[in-house]
Amino acid sequence: MRFDRNDYYTFLINGDLPGVIAYLKQFPDKENLYKSFINRFERGQFDTFEDDLVNNILKAYQSYYRDAFYLRLDKRQAEAALRDQLTEILGIKDPMSLEFLERDKLAKVFADKHLHFMGGRTDGYYGPYVWKSTEITTYEVELPDGIETYTVKLLDGFISKSWLDYISYGELGTGGWTDSDGVICCIRQGYDFDSEDFRVSLLKHEAQHARDIRQNGAMSSEDLEYRAKLVELIYSTERNLLPHFIREAEGANAESSGHGSASRRLLEGLNRKLDLWHGKIEELSVCQIQSIAKELLQESNSENK
Repeated sequence: MRFDRNDYYTFLINGDLPGVIAYLKQFPDKENLYKSFINRFERGQFDTFEDDLVNNILKAYQSYYRDAFYLRLDKRQAEAALRDQLTEILGIKDPMSLEFLERDKLAKVFADKHLHFMGGRTDGYYGPYVWKSTEITTYEVELPDGIETYTVKLLDGFISKSWLDYISYGELGTGGWTDSDGVICCIRQGYDFDSEDFRVSLLKHEAQHARDIRQNGAMSSEDLEYRAKLVELIYSTERNLLPHFIREAEGANAESSGHGSASRRLLEGLNRKLDLWHGKIEELSVCQIQSIAKELLQESNSENK
């Protein structure tokens, strides 16, 4: 058996660290990577940071990742342990939710250290984004409904990029998001700005989110992700994104994840269209993928009027 990076990534996307470790153990050429997972998650050898308070806070999150993805604790139990660790570190005696703790306490702690902090859940799990600087610029973004000018924040100097980046040693994770003001935030170090990964999978994907939110603020997370993924397929000519979407759709957390449920819906739509000419997803050309994605987006436009 040969090492398959897609299988490896599937374990990671599903947050299945015991599966990752068991898979890597089969391959002698992956011994160093296997040992790094053992050291980090079995032995609890976490990353450290210069500032003591920042170090203690981020170590609490690393302990949470170990609880959630390696020890496989109940999600609520892992979150409660994280909340208790953070309140102890900050010397807080009054009970409060993790959402309040992150928004009203931790954000200020990091701001006092001249760092930006964004908490909340990513695909169902907590994990902060912490970075040093932000540059604001604008792009002219082509979408199926026309050209739009969007403000973009380029974020630099990350010391934390949430759970998937952490458990994958930086190989996987989000490249950006849209903030509460509808502004696209891009992790600068993760992109070649001439690549489709940036131009399509971040810029067009997030721009479609911002446009949909402005036009229909009541749109569900699944609808938003579904439409943005269709836009990715419409404009992607250099890459086949379907294997990635299939992994998301088949993931263990697909039903509770906006990305996973949207990918499942997208594949159902593709298969529905393919039934008309008895085709198979793996046989689709780029042009065929683009054509079907346009049809599905038009259907979605009609549904959301």
